[in-house]
This record gives sequence, C-alpha cells and structure tokens, in this order.
Amino acid sequence: MTCPIAGYRIDEKSARLAAGFVLLLGAFAFWLGPHAGRWVFLFLAHDFGFRAFSLPRWSLLGRLASFFLRKAGVEPRLVDAGPKRFAARVGMLFSLALLLTAGHEPRSLHVLIAGVLAICASLESLVGFCVGCTLWTAWYALLEQLRPGSRKES
Repeated sequence: MTCPIAGYRIDEKSARLAAGFVLLLGAFAFWLGPHAGRWVFLFLAHDFGFRAFSLPRWSLLGRLASFFLRKAGVEPRLVDAGPKRFAARVGMLFSLALLLTAGHEPRSLHVLIAGVLAICASLESLVGFCVGCTLWTAWYALLEQLRPGSRKES
C-alpha cells in the first residue's frame, strides 16, 4: 500500500491531550446552553481548522497540549500528520455542524452530532484510537485495491 504522508510529523501524545480538551470544551458548551455554547463550537471549528490545514502553531488547544506535556517532561511520540490532519478536518465539520444546529428544534440531530464527536474524542484521548486516522488508512487501502494494475494476477 502506498503510504499517505503529509511531509511532516506531529506529536501523537499532544494530539491525544488536545482531544481531551475537545471533550471537555464540548461538555462545557452543553452546560452553557445552546446559545452561549455556539461560541465554544465556533472556537472548536477554528481550532480544528488550524490543525486540519497545516497551521498547528495557530491551534490554541494544540499549543496548550504541547505546553503541558513539555512541562510534565513527557517525551513526544512523532507520527505522520496526514491521518491526524484528516481527523481534524472531520472534527472541524462536526464542530461547524454543531454550530449550525445549536438552538434548533428538534435537538436530536444536535445531540447525535455531539455524541459522535464526543465518542471520537474520547477514543483518541483515553485509549489512543483515532477514528479519523483509521478511516484515512482504510480509504487509501481501498483506493490502492481499486487502482488498475494493483491486483495480483493468479
């Protein structure tokens, strides 16, 4: 399989901590209520956007995560940024969807979107399983299988 690389690497531990911040901010947004919570979703969409489009130094959550880990003396674990960028793009889309559905009835769609984002952030933060990264890898594996001439002739 062709390795989909971004050309630079990021700290996986920092990404996990940033996912924990996303989880906490999402809970805070729900505590604030639908109207005030919109500001949190707007912030999350921007923060995900910075990470999604190769501007990680602009991501406040990424910088906070790196700062805390550095102060704690945690050694970075570098991984390719491509899958994490894809996951950040998905997170940005979910945050924008939350921003658009906040305060609208029925709330079931808003709660469903928030639940999926919370599950993904929890998996990344708590057990190190990145759903977006897994989808990224599966997508490239599928493309590799569909590419003409990639199948072995028996």
